[in-house]
Amino acid sequence: MARVLVAPHHFEIGGSQLVALELAAEVAREGEHEVVLYAPHGALEKRARATGLELHLSPLRESAPSPGRIRELADLVRRRGIDLVHTYEWAPTVDAAYGARGLRGTPVIATVQSMDYPGFLPAAVPLILGTRELCERARAEGRPEVHLLEPHVDLQHFDPDAVPRAEIAEVRRDAGAAPDELLVVVVGRLSEELKLDGLLALVEACGRLAAVHPLRLALVGDGPARDRVAEAARQANAKAGREVVRLLGPRDDPRACYAAADVVVGMGGSALRAMAMRRPLLVQGERGFWRIADARSLPVFLAQGWYGQGTGEGSVERCIIELDALLRLPATARAALGAWGRDVVAARYGLAQAASELGRRYRETLDAPRPTRGQRLAGSFGLARDIAAHRMAMRHPALQTSFRRLSGR
Repeated sequence: MARVLVAPHHFEIGGSQLVALELAAEVAREGEHEVVLYAPHGALEKRARATGLELHLSPLRESAPSPGRIRELADLVRRRGIDLVHTYEWAPTVDAAYGARGLRGTPVIATVQSMDYPGFLPAAVPLILGTRELCERARAEGRPEVHLLEPHVDLQHFDPDAVPRAEIAEVRRDAGAAPDELLVVVVGRLSEELKLDGLLALVEACGRLAAVHPLRLALVGDGPARDRVAEAARQANAKAGREVVRLLGPRDDPRACYAAADVVVGMGGSALRAMAMRRPLLVQGERGFWRIADARSLPVFLAQGWYGQGTGEGSVERCIIELDALLRLPATARAALGAWGRDVVAARYGLAQAASELGRRYRETLDAPRPTRGQRLAGSFGLARDIAAHRMAMRHPALQTSFRRLSGR
């Protein structure tokens, strides 16, 4: 039985970390691989311990490359006889490439859940991406080994029929939503990257829509952008002349928050969890992307993921148009849309299917030839070069074209 070390980039509540934890537990249940977890201290510690998996927590949260984390990973791989390291996002991937692969010769496979991937990630590390479009682009840009693994949902856990009515009623009370009001819910980390511009546009849109709908917006989550979102909520409430937007903070188990919603707004894994909970969904992207999830838009999301890029203009207005259309639907039509979403998730995004596919990727990576010491050394030098070039390009935008050429992008 191969021993796999799973290393999320942090352990705060968020999509990539939940994916890592759920897949690790499911892969371990299948019995072919023993799974060990390594992550910085964070809010998901309790949930991680509940899986029964061996857990190693680190105080290190610094950006990569981190000499301390490189040493920790190399030492953990040695002490626990790790056969394969599976990292999530770029920072632990960089440190594992130096520590586990570079120093120990242990293979590394990396998942990037973001809607882009850093060009400096080592070409020798197999890459798992979440959308067909991103995989095609990575292959076109010269990545030698790229695999598709779409986001998943634990359908047994995210079962709308399993949420007690009392918990649903409690969420609606916390949101200030009366029985005759429409509750819009967002569940996710309040982060600067990917989400902030859309969240600010949504808050303003709901403040304006409150003039024509008995509307409430509940934001479930926390993160570094909380203060900016809270200020936007204060302004929206002031303009509406009543409280429309309320921040509820993080919830360890968000199922009741989804179940309490009349409409959910989200992207990525949160969007799929909303659909699993039979909630009608408005997909949020970047640069003014807003689109209702339905049979007409499904081909778009199957190709590009549950996310999108707009033109950069009219985000608030576009959000108002799409959200207004959902809110104007009769309750029966919203329920039908929610039932359609559950069927889509059950057919394509189940946890068991994802874990089985991931197990296959583990076997392929373990069976691949191991690099020689010279190849490992060359890989470490190449990674250092590409990271330095990337940092230079970020400081000097005129150099970004040269960096993309250097890194194959």
